[in-house]
Amino acid sequence: MTTESGPANPSNERAEMPADRLQAIVQLCRDIVRCLKLDLAIDSQAVSGTTCINLSGPDRPLLLAGSGAVLNSMEYLVNKVFRIGREEYPAIVLDSDNYRQHREAELVLLAQMASEKVLAQQKPLSLQPMTPKERRIVHLALAAIEGVRSQSQGDGECRSITIYPS
Repeated sequence: MTTESGPANPSNERAEMPADRLQAIVQLCRDIVRCLKLDLAIDSQAVSGTTCINLSGPDRPLLLAGSGAVLNSMEYLVNKVFRIGREEYPAIVLDSDNYRQHREAELVLLAQMASEKVLAQQKPLSLQPMTPKERRIVHLALAAIEGVRSQSQGDGECRSITIYPS
């Protein structure tokens, strides 16, 4: 489903993605999937001011291997191509049959379990490296837990979270 764009928006709200731009985004995703020789169907829609691209099909496990490494890389690339210098357009989110929602729940659970361990042992605990979005989810989950604090450490792809007893 695509939506048509309205007049320019002078406020802080983001404008809807123009239909021709949405079509170009979908085409880039198709081209990437074809080059990777993956068997995936691509669907698009605008949801709550966000451009959502869903990839599904038999090669979904390859797309989501390594905590969604290929999916995350595709999302990064598509946003770089279509949003650099055009931040007024909505964010572009690539997903695969609600993977992002399931991953968020998994990260919140990880934060809860890790905080219990830190509280029980009164020792810091470092988590595996994560993307900036994933670290944000974990930091927010930990902020709601009394007795622990969190801090990101490292550089680039090796950046992770360490949880400390407070």
